[in-house]
Amino acid sequence: MPTADLSLRQVEAFRALMQWRTVTRAAAALGISQPAVSRLLADFETKMELALFERRQGRLLPTVEAHALHDEVERAFTGFERVTQAAALIRAQRRGVVRVAASPDLCADFMPRVAAAFAGEHEGVDLELLTGEAAEIAERVAAQRCDVGFVTQAVAHPGARLETLGEWPLRCIVPRGHRLARKRVVQAQDCAGERFISWAAGSEARMRIDGMFAGCGVARELGVEVTLAQSVVTMVEAGMGIALVDTLTAQHASARVGVKRFAPALPFALHVVRGAQRTATTLGDAFVQHAAEALVRLR
Repeated sequence: MPTADLSLRQVEAFRALMQWRTVTRAAAALGISQPAVSRLLADFETKMELALFERRQGRLLPTVEAHALHDEVERAFTGFERVTQAAALIRAQRRGVVRVAASPDLCADFMPRVAAAFAGEHEGVDLELLTGEAAEIAERVAAQRCDVGFVTQAVAHPGARLETLGEWPLRCIVPRGHRLARKRVVQAQDCAGERFISWAAGSEARMRIDGMFAGCGVARELGVEVTLAQSVVTMVEAGMGIALVDTLTAQHASARVGVKRFAPALPFALHVVRGAQRTATTLGDAFVQHAAEALVRLR
């Protein structure tokens, strides 16, 4: 049987001779001397235990076995070349998979826009956009089931760390033609008795908003609770009430509802969730950069 200690250089010499037909041209292509090519070819024949060339008038003529073996060698080198090409594409961030998780309020509008911008510059990269609550997202990132996460609620997890991309005050959105639509700034007291669309009970946003109104001594007409930001916008547009939403949602809803500043200011933050120990991925970093640029445009 052929021995296992076959060298890549021997295979390269065989391939070069099959391609260039003469030892002289093969040596030039490989950048080595003709005697070196001859030695490599002789060793290659010995390792393969095949008669690969006929010696005629100082020339090496490939045998049938050489042509058959050459087909396999070309397939192998094509695989090597594909590895090299894949590495180049990965370096250029044009191949791979990036897994992103974000809270539902971000997945309604903001994250799809970021994903579209990312995909436009990273053709060939597969993108997975998942949604979940903040604690679930932190767990996914910590367990390396996601490259990066985006949340609006600060969450603690031993395997994850948070970075704040930005912070803005909540906005008040009101139906077109509503009495508050004429105001430049809506005060908490202006909402007294108003039908109010609330976030789901137990959410951080709900607790902060309810706490603020309670501190101001303002009673609203409650009764509608939702989870998705787009649902809040649609309900306000339909005249079901007013609401406080994050700046990202308000920015994209401005064509459908009235968007007003609100006092007292309630800050809203967007956090990036990364693994505490895991080295950041190139594609994950690129996605975060697109999100940061989108936030700059929104400002």
